[in-house]
Amino acid sequence: MKRILNVFLSAIIIFQIGCYTQYFQAQKDDPIFLLEEKYSIRLDSTWTKKHAEALLKTFESVSPEFSGQTSIWKISNEDLENDITIESQDVVKAVTIGRGTFPIAESRGISAPDKRLFQAVVQFVTENGTNRAAMKQILQQRYGISIDVPSYSSLKRGRGQETEVRLTDFKNKHLMIFISILEKFPQALHKVPQLKYVVCRSDENMNAAGRARSTLGFIEFSESFMNSRSFDRISKTIAHEKSHFLWHHLFPDQLKQDWIELGGWYEDPKSAEGWSTKKDRKEFVSDYAHEKNPNEDMAESLAYYLVYPDKLHACNRAKYNFIHERIMLTYGARYMSPDSM
Repeated sequence: MKRILNVFLSAIIIFQIGCYTQYFQAQKDDPIFLLEEKYSIRLDSTWTKKHAEALLKTFESVSPEFSGQTSIWKISNEDLENDITIESQDVVKAVTIGRGTFPIAESRGISAPDKRLFQAVVQFVTENGTNRAAMKQILQQRYGISIDVPSYSSLKRGRGQETEVRLTDFKNKHLMIFISILEKFPQALHKVPQLKYVVCRSDENMNAAGRARSTLGFIEFSESFMNSRSFDRISKTIAHEKSHFLWHHLFPDQLKQDWIELGGWYEDPKSAEGWSTKKDRKEFVSDYAHEKNPNEDMAESLAYYLVYPDKLHACNRAKYNFIHERIMLTYGARYMSPDSM
């Protein structure tokens, strides 16, 4: 009888251990639990597991090491400015996020969080663009870019005459623009190993808004341009200059050759750029794209795709589709459907 009782008690203990093991495993896989455990985020009753999964994945992609004060999040059916509001209440933050911010599960799924959700989380992590350290960390970890350089001459590596250029700091709002536009590139193109720095120079001799130093590993921007232009104009210039690194270092020869043919480009020793095109100006998004070369044509067109997609689509649907299919879909998830125009 005693032996039977011992077996019975052992069975109960084993059963309890199994229950506790399953419980802790369930907790480990529960996004609601993980949000609180990793990021001190508590969700109210407006949340579903799907919404929690999307938020967790986005936090892990934006700032996996983020640690802040406790925050309580709720979902609102109302449209919110920047899709998120953040209020401090004693020792916690009260966060409201719009329901429309979340990706539609049927079309994209939570494996690729929507850009709106990404931007909302960036607003939270960077404290509405005031936490400079957080913004610099995102730029470095997610896009492989640093704004901290010892000197301009160290970037030039002794080349050329420009060794006394004075560098200045980007403003916080500029760092937020960088994050916003760089995120629009497909994830596989977020980092270009050869692109290491972005700098802002106050030198009056710089006669361009931005300039890609593709062989030296940095992009420079004019301080006067950054301080005097709109969000969209700055975004377009950033996208344009980064595109030169893609053309120079990442895009395969076949893709570039197909683009050259699409633009009617041919090598022309009589041209100052070494290139000319058979196509009319109306098939290019700008005079600059038409007058220069295939590289500049691609940089302009890709920048327009990301910032002014309707203008590229109206100007040249074939180029729009080329960028959509050969770059956006090849290197990452769908960003915008050609039919959305």
